[in-house]
Amino acid sequence: MIKKQGFIINKQFDGLIAQTIITRYWWYPIVLVTLFCSVAYIYIRYTKPTFESTAIIQIDEQDNAKDIIEVENLNTKDQDMFAMVELMRSQLIFEQAISQINYNVSHFSKGQLLTEEKYNSSTFNVQPYSLKDSSLIGVPIFVSYNNAGISLNYSLYGKNYSRSGKLNEHIVNDHFDLIVKCSSEAAFRDDGEQNELYFVFNNLQDYAARLLPNLLVVPVDNVAKTIQVSFRGTNPRLCKDVVEAVTTTFFAYNDGVKRKGSEKILAFIDQQLDSLVGELRNSKDSVMTYQRKSNLPDPEMATQSLSGKINTYQDQIFLLQDEIRSLRNVDAKLKSDPNRLDVYRLLPEMLGKSYEQALSNQINQLHELLEKKEDLMFRVTEENSEVITINQKIQSKLSSVRKSIAAIIDRLSSTLSLINADMNGLEGEFFDLPEKKMELSRLRNIQELNEKYFSLLTEKKVQYSISDAGFASNNRVLTRAVEVPSPIAPNTKTIYTLFAVFGIFIGLALIVFRYLRYNEINQVEDLQNLLPERATILGVVPLIQAISEYSQLVVNDSPKSAISELMRRIRTNLSYIHPEYQTIAISSSISGEGKTFVALNLAGIIAMSGKRTILLDLDMRRPKVHHGLGATNENGMSRLIVGQTSFEEVIKKSKLENLDFITAGPIPPNPSELLLSDSFKNIITDLKTRYDVIIIDNPPIGLVSDGVRMLSDSDIPIYVFKAQYSKRNFIYRVRELFEMKQISNLNVILNGLKSSRFDSYGYGYSYEYYEENFIDGNFFTRFIKKLFKKVKRK
Repeated sequence: MIKKQGFIINKQFDGLIAQTIITRYWWYPIVLVTLFCSVAYIYIRYTKPTFESTAIIQIDEQDNAKDIIEVENLNTKDQDMFAMVELMRSQLIFEQAISQINYNVSHFSKGQLLTEEKYNSSTFNVQPYSLKDSSLIGVPIFVSYNNAGISLNYSLYGKNYSRSGKLNEHIVNDHFDLIVKCSSEAAFRDDGEQNELYFVFNNLQDYAARLLPNLLVVPVDNVAKTIQVSFRGTNPRLCKDVVEAVTTTFFAYNDGVKRKGSEKILAFIDQQLDSLVGELRNSKDSVMTYQRKSNLPDPEMATQSLSGKINTYQDQIFLLQDEIRSLRNVDAKLKSDPNRLDVYRLLPEMLGKSYEQALSNQINQLHELLEKKEDLMFRVTEENSEVITINQKIQSKLSSVRKSIAAIIDRLSSTLSLINADMNGLEGEFFDLPEKKMELSRLRNIQELNEKYFSLLTEKKVQYSISDAGFASNNRVLTRAVEVPSPIAPNTKTIYTLFAVFGIFIGLALIVFRYLRYNEINQVEDLQNLLPERATILGVVPLIQAISEYSQLVVNDSPKSAISELMRRIRTNLSYIHPEYQTIAISSSISGEGKTFVALNLAGIIAMSGKRTILLDLDMRRPKVHHGLGATNENGMSRLIVGQTSFEEVIKKSKLENLDFITAGPIPPNPSELLLSDSFKNIITDLKTRYDVIIIDNPPIGLVSDGVRMLSDSDIPIYVFKAQYSKRNFIYRVRELFEMKQISNLNVILNGLKSSRFDSYGYGYSYEYYEENFIDGNFFTRFIKKLFKKVKRK
């Protein structure tokens, strides 16, 4: 049996193997490149193109009133670029943007493989007036042209509906009221014949949710406050419209939010002024009414000094009480988990107060934390770690503010207690004054206090009105979105290049794999490199065109052919190996390597030299010699060995003089025992007295061991390999014979070698006589061969 080897890998470079592999498989990369380019063509042909439209905007604001009244507008504080980016790509902004484009109805054209959305490019346009059944949203309604009219078909609740109508006229049923408009009936009819047309009613939220993943908003430069807005889709017009709608909506929303904040501050001041107007009017009326009722003149000069002190203390007491009341009001509002707007409204209440500097910074910090939390809530949920962290900071800041308020209230209360004590002393002195005079003085003090507070609020209103008027949003579009005609994907050039490179890579990888796994005996050099030193290469036999199913004797028909010349060379080499040889045993590893062909023609060429030659067919399992010599196999060696026939009955004459043969005979049940029997030895001994040369066609020793003894007992054992057929691991069987000392020498013939390779081995014959009988290599094969010759010489 052939010794089975593991996974064969050629680890070292062999130019001969490389020449064989490239000659045989050079077309791999070409075929694979063609195949992959065909796949690329199909991919490009049936892949929807993707378009992209891009705009770059800049966020900028100006406060022109700041240089005039030195009051900074609350809207001019630095804005977080990432917050702006998140706002732009939020569902809130995107839905408002989508509402500005034509989203109510989507038009589609369905081909055999692809369905295209015809945004503002359809041959028909559906104008909806009312959708009576919201279940129809998202349901395809197919449109077909029919004799200057149209037919609408759709399925709803498992039931099919059909409605006919005319172009540019109302089509009404229980589900909708719409008009199908068409500028060109011919184009509409042609489009309907080539593709299946339909439209779909859209819901704003669903439509926006479908398009939102294609929106890309990224900051470009934080210093310059520039943002890039991009949208990708299969329709270039839709991409442009979406980008324009998003930028316009963002600008309007951003300006509206800031304007709304300023308006709320001014509204709060107006509300305070309205309440003070009534109080101021009442205080003035109280003074005038009291003077008329009591007929009280102006205060006497003697009491002016005391009155002035009392007035001063009263002012201080009122301001302190007002501040304490305001602080408690602020503290009460901070207890109830205030939002950003509530905190923002506290700022005007602290205007002009003694504690304004102490608390305004903390209130502003609290407002910024609340605003940051509100921005975060556009992107994340309450359970997010950033929200939890900022909630903790807000609670900490609230606690700090309330502690500050408590400390300020304690300080103001202490001051108020001291002033009240002094005031009580002054009031004791006023007990001597007329009661009417004191009351008049009190009413006038209240009037003056209201006038002062009214003037303060009026001044603040004027300042904030001017500041708000001087604030301007200078947001601008640096690069406008355009309708790009060329798609960004698929990139035809890149795809073809990648697929071609991939095809070349796979093709070369397959060639390398073929090289690594190459396991054929292809040339004489292969045998020289692999055979043991004691094995001799006897010669080569060319590959001839098959003219029969079985091996034939051909040397007698073409004496000047390459096969005849090479057989003569082998015959000559036999004389050098064993000058007095009489027995030649021929075997191979497996059937099909041409041992019978070699045996037939070697016997013929020896017989043509004048020696009496007999050919024995000992391959009793698969006898073939009788086919090559045109004889029957009814009687032969199997019967001769067991004594059922005689030499005269089994020896047959061939058409060549001096060449006889004995066929294998009927297939026996025990061919191995027959060949090992003494009777067979006696037959060989007897034949040696009758013939000069005995040639034995042995069974393949790679499959059975019958012929091993014949090889060892013969004068010249011959082992046949076939080019491009025998495997390299067959050599292991030969090595095994030597290692087990079953044979001491062996001669090898390489069969089936193409004629184009003979010049590599020094067989310089003239081929004009037999060129038609051989399979020669093509131009590419000869080119590769010459190339590797040059590499080998270098």
